[in-house]
Amino acid sequence: MRETVRACGMASPGERILVAVSGGADSTALLLCLKRLAREMRLTLAAAHLNHRLRGAEGDADAEFVRRLCADHGIPCVTEALDVRRQAEAEGGNLENVARRLRYDFLRRAAAQAGARKVAVGHNRDDQAETVLFRLLRGAGVQGLAAIPPMHGIAPDCVVIRPLLDCRRASILEYLGDVGAAWREDSSNADLGYARNRIRRELLPYLEGRFNPRVADTLAREAALAREAWDFIETHAEAAWDALSRDTGEGGAGGAHEDGEVSLPVAGLATLHPALRRQVLRRALRERLGDLEGVEAAHVASLDALCLRTSGDGETDLPGGFKGVRRFDRLSIRGGDREPPPPPAFSRELPVPGSCLVPEISAEFRCTVIRTPADMEAEARESDRRALLDCEALPASLTIRSRKPGDRYGGAGHRKVKKLLAGRKVPCGRRGALPMLAAGDAVVWIPGFAPARGYAARADAAKCLLVEVVADGAG
Repeated sequence: MRETVRACGMASPGERILVAVSGGADSTALLLCLKRLAREMRLTLAAAHLNHRLRGAEGDADAEFVRRLCADHGIPCVTEALDVRRQAEAEGGNLENVARRLRYDFLRRAAAQAGARKVAVGHNRDDQAETVLFRLLRGAGVQGLAAIPPMHGIAPDCVVIRPLLDCRRASILEYLGDVGAAWREDSSNADLGYARNRIRRELLPYLEGRFNPRVADTLAREAALAREAWDFIETHAEAAWDALSRDTGEGGAGGAHEDGEVSLPVAGLATLHPALRRQVLRRALRERLGDLEGVEAAHVASLDALCLRTSGDGETDLPGGFKGVRRFDRLSIRGGDREPPPPPAFSRELPVPGSCLVPEISAEFRCTVIRTPADMEAEARESDRRALLDCEALPASLTIRSRKPGDRYGGAGHRKVKKLLAGRKVPCGRRGALPMLAAGDAVVWIPGFAPARGYAARADAAKCLLVEVVADGAG
């Protein structure tokens, strides 16, 4: 694990790292190994555990195990319980996808509370091999075969790291036995009704026994090669997207319009290598739809066919009621039944302390000075509808407003708000309804996101500013 951390640049001396601990063998070993590595690298650790409330008493026992484990090792631990099944039913979404989103939302909040910019999770080399097989059997492309990356961002200032990604599961279990550590076993891992469990318990052992005893290592190397290829494609496709988005054509508008429509020049698309063109088309779909859920290779192929037509107009159906439309020299993604039309632009002054109404989005914002660390810690545990900000970094008056072109999260020199929203897969049609808390020209907080760097309350602050959304009609 030490070699992986150093080779990938996962941690630097003096950093604070949040460790996601489920109580299983992988995350338990991760916590114990990182504690040992922390002494060498002068790292500070905190832990986080989310109870999904999917396994009743078993899940409650997992949470208690993690609390005791962290207490025994003197590591502070943030815990939370969410009814993931109820949330998935309310949203009408896939249980696994909703659980994953809520888990990473929790980790972002826990990392902000702990003052950590790195979140360590316990994926190992067997997980990597299983993921490659799972995606290969479903028919994944280069991106899917890249499988689990060693590091990836989940917020502007927060990166997930996977220190155990080069370790086999057998060596992890051997290590836990050597140090005499207990762990929790998730009973759902034995359910062969799940395809991933069948791959883990049946297919991978069969391949190891009959074809290649080091098949997990081979699959991990293939994932690394796919990841390199995908990084190349994605980098050049993003540059192509930026160039094509600026191409407004004859009196038209390129890229994403404020009404959410995406429009690109056909001539520019047709000159791209097919691999780059298809990725630019996926980028356009994600920009308009908010994510690629439900988007299949056939949808991308139909858009590609519209680009390559030598003459005439055409349309193709896309998920969610959207359409790909070819009109003369432009390809657009239009329509959809997912979002209402965006509200008009708005701007309201938010006194410090005080409150303001934003009728355009049926929301009220309140601003309160919190004077004690105990108060600050209590409020920090709340949801992403609240933000704790550094009083000293803020002016006497703030503004709640809609997004403006060129906005940056934290002010000049920081990440563009447009890219921030695209990275979190917020559909274009919803972005105009998102309220921005601004200090002068700098956007310092958007509900649902952590405060911008330099504006979040410090853990040792004597007082801080609590800003909360009391009602919100923006969705």
